[in-house]
Amino acid sequence: MKIFSAVLAFLALGSSLVSAARADTLQLVSDSGQSVNNVIVYPYSFSVNGASSLTSLMCLSYNREVTLGETWNAAATAVALDSSSLSTAYRAAAYIFSQLGNYSNSDVQFAAWDIFDDADVSKLSGYDAGAQQLVALGKAAAQNSMLIDSGFFSKYVVYLPTADQTGWTNGKPQDFIGIAQTPEPSSVLLLGSGLIGVVGVLRRKLSA
Repeated sequence: MKIFSAVLAFLALGSSLVSAARADTLQLVSDSGQSVNNVIVYPYSFSVNGASSLTSLMCLSYNREVTLGETWNAAATAVALDSSSLSTAYRAAAYIFSQLGNYSNSDVQFAAWDIFDDADVSKLSGYDAGAQQLVALGKAAAQNSMLIDSGFFSKYVVYLPTADQTGWTNGKPQDFIGIAQTPEPSSVLLLGSGLIGVVGVLRRKLSA
């Protein structure tokens, strides 16, 4: 029983380590080149941890600025499901992000900006009828218990800047949102192999 408990504890530790190991280095490689109200809108393409394949993310603050080539550290964080105002805002942004393709990139971007910086965004021409409609839909979705319970928001991840802002030169970096990426098969296989090896060692000790 003690051996079994030790294995379970190790499994739990391994799981927590996988969850905690989501501190990433982001580098803004390119942007859409589409300017509305003299501001570039989604998509923004990033190299995450130096990867050659780029990840498309959407920024969430109208008042923070990023520049091409800039690098900073961020924690990839699941969209929280609690009732706090900030968690609700991130859920609204996730729903708005999900509407890419149904609405223009500009409408989606301005709607997300309005969620976090309403006082500055609501008076801009880019915050048009489409963006306003998206804000209403996003806020409603963020409070929809059926949608929350369905696991809809687990598909999205928010990149929050960490305290160590190596390479950042322009105030606080942006918060970005994108599609949650699944662990690479090789990483999962490596973790599984290690856990199996530990179980084998414990069994041998028990037999001895």
